[in-house]
Formats: sequence, C-alpha cells, structure tokens
Amino acid sequence: MLDQLPSSKDINHLRILNLLRLYPGISRAEIVNRTGLSKATVSTIVSELIDEVLVYEDGAGVQLASAGRRPVKLKLNGQMRLAIGVELTGSECIAVLTDLYGEPLRVLRYPMAESSVNTSIDVIVQAVNQLLEGYDSARLLGVEVGVPGPVDPTRQRVVQAENIGWFDVPLGPMLTERVGKPVTVVKRQNAGVVGEYWHGVGKGRANLMYVSVSVGIGCGILIQGELYAGSNGSAGEIGHITLVPDGHRCKCGNFGCLEMLASSPAIAVRAIEKAKEDRETLLGEWTRGALQSITSRMVIEAACQGDPLAVAVIQEAGYYLGIAIANVINLFNPSMVILGGEMLEPGTLFLDAVREAVQRRSFSIALAAVEVVPSSLGYRAAAIGAATLVIDRFFTLATPVL
Repeated sequence: MLDQLPSSKDINHLRILNLLRLYPGISRAEIVNRTGLSKATVSTIVSELIDEVLVYEDGAGVQLASAGRRPVKLKLNGQMRLAIGVELTGSECIAVLTDLYGEPLRVLRYPMAESSVNTSIDVIVQAVNQLLEGYDSARLLGVEVGVPGPVDPTRQRVVQAENIGWFDVPLGPMLTERVGKPVTVVKRQNAGVVGEYWHGVGKGRANLMYVSVSVGIGCGILIQGELYAGSNGSAGEIGHITLVPDGHRCKCGNFGCLEMLASSPAIAVRAIEKAKEDRETLLGEWTRGALQSITSRMVIEAACQGDPLAVAVIQEAGYYLGIAIANVINLFNPSMVILGGEMLEPGTLFLDAVREAVQRRSFSIALAAVEVVPSSLGYRAAAIGAATLVIDRFFTLATPVL
C-alpha cells in the first residue's frame, strides 16, 4: 500500500495550508521559520497554491526590520473549497454551508414532524441542494451529518439512535449515493464539541466537553485536542447514566436514566405530573385542563414568564443534569463543560441549577479547573462542527471510509 502514502510534496503542501488556516496573513518568511523548509521550497509551494487559487496575497504586512521590503501577507481563498455540516436533533434538521475556514455562508433549519430514515434523507438532500444554490458544487469537499446516537466510523452506519427509532442504518453510503459527494456521519455531540473548539467558546481548550440537551442528552468529549469516541463509538452517552434506580423506564431499556429526568420530553412528563397536583399554573390555563397535551415547549415558555410550577420543573431537570456532569467532571477533569440545546432558553434558570449541582457534587480539585458555560454557537454548534470535520480531512489528506 506504499503507493497510497502521501508524498513529501503533499505533506509540505499540507504543512503550509495548515499554517495559513491557523495564522491568516502569515508571510513566506514566517512559514520558513515555522516549518524549517527552505525558502525555495516555500516559494515554490506558495506559488503553486496561488496558481490553484487556493491562496492569495493580501498586501504587505508589518515591517520588522529597518531595511528590506515588508513581508507579503498570505491567506487562504476560503470560498474555493466548501463544506456542509448537518445536524439531526430528533425534531429538526439544521444545515450549514461553510468556507474553508469554517465560517458559515448559509444556515438552514427545517422543523421535522417525523424522523424516519427516508424522510430524513429527503430533507438532508433538499438542504444540500438549497445550500449550494449559486455556488459551484465542484468546490464542495463533502458533507458530514451529526446524528443523535453512536456511529460505526468504519462502515459509516448509525448503530443506535433510539430517540428517532434508528438501528443499524447505513446513512453514510445511502446519502453519498443521493448527494453524489462523500457523506460521512458522526454523533452530533461529537460534532458539537468540535464546533465549539474551533469556532466557539471552547476555542483553544484541549480538554473539553459539550453536552446537548434536547429530545435526548449526549456528550462530546475532547481530550488533548482529539475527539474521544471510545472503543466502539459510544463514549459520551451521559443521558444513560442511572440517577434514580427505580425511576421511569428509558427507551434504552434501563430505569431512571438521566434522559428520563432532564431531557425535553422528560420535563413535559414531569410538568404533567406536577400540574395534576397543582392546577394554579399557566400550563393548566393554556391547555384548558387537558394536561396530557403539555409539551416541553410550553414548559419552557411558562418558565420564561415566571410560572412557579414550570420554573420548579426546569430547575429540577437542571439539578439532575448537574449531578451527572459532576460525575463526568470527576472522571475526565476537563477545563470547560459547554451546554447546548433548547433547555437553555428560559434565561439562566436551567444553567444556574446545573452549576449549583456541579458545585455541590464535584471533587474540589477537578472543580477548581473547570468552567460550566452555555454554547456560544447556539443551535448551529453541531452543524458547524460537522462541516469542520469535513474541512479537517482536507487539511490532513484523510479520506472517509464509505
């Protein structure tokens, strides 16, 4: 397989491209200093990249010496290569088109009443086509789809996503055939942690966790700047930590999982239980007593309006999540835990409850090193992270296994 190994020329091209990605405006002289390559080699490769329209000269930089010309700044021509990232949450499809820097050019959101495989594929294909309108599709490097469950990275199959009823679905190959470009899949929280690491509040944090709370609860883990997926891709399933041994039965088959206490469906169930005991609540008014019709969206809206019952439900869910996060903090010792998902909408109610539990339950040494913060990318985190994974492969010569 030696003929498939990258040549030294390819490797040097990548070294220079990666420097341009990390340090926009770097000069040829700085590239020489950082890589140890000769001036001639750098000059030749930069000229080739300029001829390919991947790189352009952006005027003169700051003159550091008293004599000689000011160095010319070099930058990637970001829109010469494009990437698409998609997230399936269980209730919607979020898709983003980015340039080579991972900067969003277009963002789309499609509400999804149902999330069958065929419907999801149709929506993703529609999103890809709409995102590419007016762009040269030949510039598209590929598509990455974040899904709510573990993924087999070798076969590009969704192993299990019980919240949307998927088991052993070959989503990567199916979408590749429909889209006509490489399509790969990843657990959506893994995409989220990559998005926050490269473009969000976690930028530069090598040990990082991203916890998403919506229909399900999952965690993406970054250790020393690298994704940690575990032995078979199921790392980060924080939603299936048991917190109440005799609690409600979870879709995974266990009892008392975190998802049965702090996910968006769980808060709706808890609100219904509490509203049966206390009908002095906005939720009773809005449903005209038909309490079984209470949804998580209603609970969030009522909490935003200060309804005591809804506030109590949101805080209780946040506290349970905080207990689980404290255990994970004790185990992995991250420098930051980032929270994403719809549960962060009612002001700081949910976040404050999470932080309180983390403060009470975490080991003091691990607690001293960590911050618990909301996502800065919001609903776009996983989609931007998925696109970034496509871009990462371009900068490493890696090719997906399809």
